Amino acid sequence: MLSSFEYFPTIIYRDERPEWVENCLTVSNKYFESQQHQGLICQTDHMGNDPDLKFLCDYLINSAYNVLGQQGYNLSQYDLYLSGLWGQEIKGYGGTNVHVHKNSQISGWYFLQVNEKGAYPIFYDPRTNKQMIELGVITTSSVLNSTSSVHFNNVLPGTILFSNSWMQHQLGGGLEDGISKTIHFIISHRDKLCNIC
Repeated sequence: MLSSFEYFPTIIYRDERPEWVENCLTVSNKYFESQQHQGLICQTDHMGNDPDLKFLCDYLINSAYNVLGQQGYNLSQYDLYLSGLWGQEIKGYGGTNVHVHKNSQISGWYFLQVNEKGAYPIFYDPRTNKQMIELGVITTSSVLNSTSSVHFNNVLPGTILFSNSWMQHQLGGGLEDGISKTIHFIISHRDKLCNIC
């Protein structure tokens, strides 16, 4: 039997905060109402400066410090800040494109309203060299070394997901009518020396 060693892990972090959903939904609905609804996706303007969401913003930044610290990053020379916080309303059959968030460290979602067969998050294998020489894979519900994407189709109102911003992700298209609402967020860093500029 060969010995095996796992290196370069890709980690997705999950928390459940259903007690915040009602308040966050009330605040974000104000922003949704002021937007032009076109197509299957409505995205609000930045909500990170809203005083009614300060508790959420503080939680996200503190969680990002914890995540990056656990991953081994020396954060003593950096400040983290919320560079993006916006609502997303996805109608049935809608979804977002696969993307990453440049110039940031952590990104994720806080789910406010979930449709059982609606849009849900999908994360993609970041190993680009693997993608160039990919073999066919077996069909299984388990996550294996050959797995190219992970589907979080079990999120609930109150689910919060965090990942490194370099991970490709999307809200996969729903399979039926209905509306899903989420808050998508980005946490960036700046050198502490810049605070005196």
